[in-house]
Amino acid sequence: MTRVRVRLAHAPRDPDFPDGDDALGTAVWGRLVQAVGKGPVRPMLVAVFAEVAQLVDLPPVLAAGDPHRGIAAFASQPGAVALAAAGVMVRRNGGRVVGRFAMVFIEWPDGRWWSCDHPLDAEGALLSGVEADVQRAVDGAPKPGGLGGWFRRARFEQLALKWEGGEVN
Repeated sequence: MTRVRVRLAHAPRDPDFPDGDDALGTAVWGRLVQAVGKGPVRPMLVAVFAEVAQLVDLPPVLAAGDPHRGIAAFASQPGAVALAAAGVMVRRNGGRVVGRFAMVFIEWPDGRWWSCDHPLDAEGALLSGVEADVQRAVDGAPKPGGLGGWFRRARFEQLALKWEGGEVN
C-alpha cells in the first residue's frame, strides 16, 4: 500500500454546473484559462460527484511511485461521476521538453473522455494565434498517451482510497 499526503478540498457542486461531456469540458477548460491568466497553475485532479467536487493537489500523487495507479484510486470512490486532470503540463520527447501546455482531460466511468490543450508562451500565457485543441472519444480520436483508463484500472485492481489523519473540508 502506497501512502501519499495530499492537499484536498471539497466544494459544493454548483447546481448550474453542466453534466454533458462538452458542457462539463468547456466549463472546466474556462476555469483553467482564467487561472492561467492569473499566473502559475499547479496540476489538479477533480473528482466530480453529484453534489460535490473533490479538489486534489496532483503533484504529490504524481511523485508517489505509480502516478496512474494513484489517480485511478480517486476514480474508485463510490459515486464518482467523472475525474478531471487539469493544469499546466510539460510535454517531453526523448527526455527533452518540447513545450508547456494548459490541459484538461476528463474521463467518465464508461470510458468516454474529453480533452483540450493549448500551448503556452515563454511567460506562461496562452500562445496567441493558436486555437485550443479539443479531442473527444465520441469522435474516434486517439486517447492522449498516459491519460485516462482510471475507472477501468480502479475496477480491475479493486482499488480503494483509505483516508487517514487530518481534516477533510
